[in-house]
Amino acid sequence: MANVRRYFRYDVIIPMHLEEVNRYGLHLGAERRNLISEEEEAELQVLNSALDNYLEKVFDASSNALYVFYVLNHKLDFMWWLLEKLMESKDPRLAGDYKFRSKEDSKFTPPKNNSASKIAPLILDLYQYIDDYISELQQVVENSIDGKIFTYPAPMKEHFNDQSYVTNLEFLPDQGVLPAKVLRLMVDKLNLQATVFDRLKTVYKQISRADEWTHYKVNLSAGGFSFLSEKSYDLFSRMDIFMGLDEDILICRGQVQSLTKSGNEIFPYRIGVMFELLTVEQQRKITLFEQRRELKDAMLSVALPF
Repeated sequence: MANVRRYFRYDVIIPMHLEEVNRYGLHLGAERRNLISEEEEAELQVLNSALDNYLEKVFDASSNALYVFYVLNHKLDFMWWLLEKLMESKDPRLAGDYKFRSKEDSKFTPPKNNSASKIAPLILDLYQYIDDYISELQQVVENSIDGKIFTYPAPMKEHFNDQSYVTNLEFLPDQGVLPAKVLRLMVDKLNLQATVFDRLKTVYKQISRADEWTHYKVNLSAGGFSFLSEKSYDLFSRMDIFMGLDEDILICRGQVQSLTKSGNEIFPYRIGVMFELLTVEQQRKITLFEQRRELKDAMLSVALPF
C-alpha cells in the first residue's frame, strides 16, 4: 500500500551528515597514500618476505611451531586482504574468493597454551588480537549499506605490545632464538596493518559516529527534505545522507533538486534533496519519526492547568 504521508513535511532538528559522491557514485574519500605511505608498503613487503623465508626454509615441516606460525601469518594475510578492499571502498564479498577465505579463516582455532612456555601467552593473545581485528572488519563489511558505504563505529584499540609478555623479546632474536625472531616480525606486521585500520577509522569517523554529527533544522518527508546550508551544492549532484532519527540511523542516497537563496546571512542557501530508492522500511522509519515528533510537539503546546 502506498505511503499516504510520503509527501507530508514536518520541521525537525536532527543530527545529520552529508557525504558528497562523485559522478561514479563513489565517496570522495581517502586516497591510498593517505592510508599507507610508500615507505610503509615497502616495509610490509620486507616483513612478508622475511616471514615467508622463515616459514618455508627454517622450521622443520613436522614441527608444531611451524603450524602455529603458519596460522598466525595466514590470519594476518586475511586481515590485510580485507583492509586492501576497504581502502578502495570495494565490497570484499564481491570478490570470488571471499567465501573461501572466510571459510578457511573460520577453521583455525587458538593454539593450545603450554604453561611451560614463556611465550605461549604472547602467542595466544597475538592470535586473539588478530582474530578480533578480522571480526571487526567483517562486521564493517556485513553492516555496510549496499556494499558501498562502510562505517567504522568501533573505537581504536591500543596496538599489540609484546613487552607485556616478554620484556626482552626484541633481544632474543640476536641470541639465536628463532621463534622470537618470527614473533617480532609478526608483531611488527600486525601493528603496521592496525595503523592503516586506524587511519580508515579516522577518515570515515564522521560517517561512523552519529554523536558527532551536526544538528540541522530539516523540513523532512519520506520523499525528501530541505535544509539551510552555509555551502552551495550543484543541482542534480548526489550525496549519501546519514540521519539520526531517535534510536534509528538512516543511511540513504539523495539528489539535489533545488537551490535557492534563503536570506539568512549564516546559512545563505536552502537545499532541496529528493531521496533515491528508499525502501519501504526506510520510509516507514521516517514516517513514524515524524508522527512521534508531531505528537510530542502537540502535547508540549497544550497549556497545562497547573
